[in-house]
Amino acid sequence: MKSSERDRLLQEILAGDDLTEFRQASLDHGLTLVRRLRHRRRAARLCAVVGMPLLLVLGMLFRLSPQVAKPTGPSSTAAASAGPASPARNPAVKFITDEELFALFPNRPVALLGKPGQQQLVFLDARASSAQE
Repeated sequence: MKSSERDRLLQEILAGDDLTEFRQASLDHGLTLVRRLRHRRRAARLCAVVGMPLLLVLGMLFRLSPQVAKPTGPSSTAAASAGPASPARNPAVKFITDEELFALFPNRPVALLGKPGQQQLVFLDARASSAQE
């Protein structure tokens, strides 16, 4: 490269007018990026401030809500366990034997109907059937 061409390029690069426009454009672009980052941080903080209490409330609601058991048979009979061999899914449920179940209803005719593990307790006296109607 000739020295005259080099001098001309240096003068163009170091010229004040072109450089101030570039500096101003660079500053505007940088400020825009900083503003966007500040807005994103502010939005993230707002989501955290609003979201955390909301998650806590939802967690407490689901934890405190009663769990409803689905009935497996007709409404006139109650479900019973065949014995202690069945695994307990809910620690609050205690499985009892047939004899223990019959002992809960002394002086009443009762029967267990169905396959082991899916049996239903049936009351055979007129008092239980008239109370269910």
